[in-house]
Order: sequence, then structure tokens, then C-alpha cells
Amino acid sequence: MQQPLIGSMESFLNVNKLSVTYPGKSRKVLNSVSFTLRKGEILGIVGESGSGKTTLASSIINILPPGTKKEGEIIYRGRDVLKMNEKELRNIRGGEISIVFQDPAASFNPVLTVGYHFYEFMRKGSAMSKNSSSNKRDRSAIVDGLLKRVGIYDTKRVLGSYPHQLSGGQLQRAMIALAISNNPDILIADEPTSSLDVTVESQIINLLLGLRKELGFTILFITHNLGLIKVLCDRVVFLHKGKVEEITDAETLFLSARSGQTKSFINDYLRLIS
Repeated sequence: MQQPLIGSMESFLNVNKLSVTYPGKSRKVLNSVSFTLRKGEILGIVGESGSGKTTLASSIINILPPGTKKEGEIIYRGRDVLKMNEKELRNIRGGEISIVFQDPAASFNPVLTVGYHFYEFMRKGSAMSKNSSSNKRDRSAIVDGLLKRVGIYDTKRVLGSYPHQLSGGQLQRAMIALAISNNPDILIADEPTSSLDVTVESQIINLLLGLRKELGFTILFITHNLGLIKVLCDRVVFLHKGKVEEITDAETLFLSARSGQTKSFINDYLRLIS
């Protein structure tokens, strides 16, 4: 288990009794979910497929489908994300809170170069004027540095490429660089390694740990992989059928889980890897 970098570990984001029901459905995908994300920590959200993990990630930046019923609150810096208007949400998304999704290929528009995504994203997320040549040079230098920070050194080729011309690992690295380009307070990683092979998965995990150490990120790491939770996270929230089964530190989850559902999930995982 990684040790938190920030000693005070004050509350940074509070999810209070969050329930989500999609349009036309009667069953709640999330049912009275509550937890606290502390500044500087890596908090794992773990559970089987269908437990509500991705819905939770979408709720935090309020990108749920129109007509979705949302109850409870998500308090970030004293504001309820669920009650923000669209202008306020645009300032949050990608700026203060960024997200890396599990399928990097689906995160990029296939008819636009990777470089276009960076410059457009940074233009919208910063005070830079797109008409200023000096700022364009600034952005180029910043993007070059971001890509090198995540282990991409042939930056001109990558920025000039279309998504299908890059490997899954390169795309995920580029997606992480894009997500951190506006210096977010919180990075949500939603199954960021599930489409990658084991070797690349290890590289991405080490990358996230390095960025956390270097930049002090607060990370919400969503996965069904308990092995990643053990090596990456400080604390963990275990979800089952949209409900919180237990919240504990990552080491305790393996040594003395309290919930029967949690124990069953751990035993299934151990059988799978044995």
C-alpha cells in the first residue's frame, strides 16, 4: 500500500447518500453511496462488473444521461456538483477534475489528430488566447513536456498521428497527459488499464504513482482488479450492486475484510490468480 503524501489529508470531495436511477429504469444503479476523498490520496473504488463504478465516476463530473434521477449530493470545495449549471460544470470538467476512461481509443475523435485534441482541450481549459502566436508556442512547449512526462518522447510523430495509428499503450499515455494538462485537483482513472496487456498495465500504474509523487495528485482509481488496488491505493471503497459494502485501507481489505460480499469477491480473485 502506498503512503499518503499529504499529512493533513483533509476532506477534498464528499459523496453523501448518492443514488442514481437511469431514465426508464426502476432499479437504482447507485443506492445511497457515501464516502470521502481526501486530498493527496489514491482512493480505490472496486467491485464486480455492474456494481456502479463507472456510474459513480460519471456522477462526480455530472455527465449522466438527460433524465437521470439523482439524489444526495457530491460536495467539491463546498459546492454540490449535482446542482451546478452547465457553465460551472464546464469549468470543473477537465480543469479541476479530469477523467481517464478505460478505452483510450474511444476517448479520442478518430478523424482528428492527437495534437488537435491537446491544443483544443488546453485552449478551452486555460486563459490562453488561441489567436496569440506566443501562446501557441507556449502550448506547444507545454504539450511536448507533458508527453515526455508520461514516457512519450517521439512527440511530433504522436501529435501528428490519428488515434488508430498509435498503440493502446501510447494512446493511454497520451490520454493521461491530456487529463493532467490543465493541472487538475482530482484525477479520476476509470479502469484505465483494462484494455492493455500486463506489461503496459504495469507501466501505466508506475506512471500514475510517479505523477502522484511528483505533482501531488488526488486520484480516484476505479477497477475490478484487486491486485491493482493492493499496489496502488491508500484506501478502498468496495461496491456491490450499487451499495457500499465497506470502506477501509487497502491492506486491511485483504487481511480482515468484514463484509461477506467483500470476502467472496477477494476469494474469487485469489482463485483466479492461483
